[in-house]
Amino acid sequence: MYITETTNEVKKFIEELEDKNDISKLKFLIYIFNLLNNNQINDRNEPNPDLIEDDDMKIFDSEVIGLSKNACTILLQYFAMLYNGATNSKDAYEYNGNVIGIYFNNEEKEIASKFEKLNFNEKLDVFSEVIIRYDNETYFKEKTLVISLGSSLGGFDIANQIQNFKKSQSV
Repeated sequence: MYITETTNEVKKFIEELEDKNDISKLKFLIYIFNLLNNNQINDRNEPNPDLIEDDDMKIFDSEVIGLSKNACTILLQYFAMLYNGATNSKDAYEYNGNVIGIYFNNEEKEIASKFEKLNFNEKLDVFSEVIIRYDNETYFKEKTLVISLGSSLGGFDIANQIQNFKKSQSV
């Protein structure tokens, strides 16, 4: 079930993501929140949009979904800790808003690559769906402690804000 009217590419992407194991899903969660934390989800797929002098660039950031600037860093710290606990390693650590030390296998690289190939609005839809599933504790197959997204808003509320942002950008 999808909260948004979205493309078949997004639906296929979410279905493929749901088939992954929890470690791969966690890595994807870390990956997209890293992108969000670094303003890398934008309508031009610019890796460093803060250096572009263009007021017309549409950037999806944490404030759009009602999170504080440091909320992503805190979430990334938690996700790294969760990853380390689930894998019995200390491979992942958060440094200055980036999770370092997580390596993707070929299957995980493929899902990240497919996400990168989606257009801006499709990425927003994926984010909406992932946040809803995460907040409603249906993202992972195994019982996993899910911390708050750092807001008084729930997953559906945040997804609604993402969709409102998407609509406001297409005017």
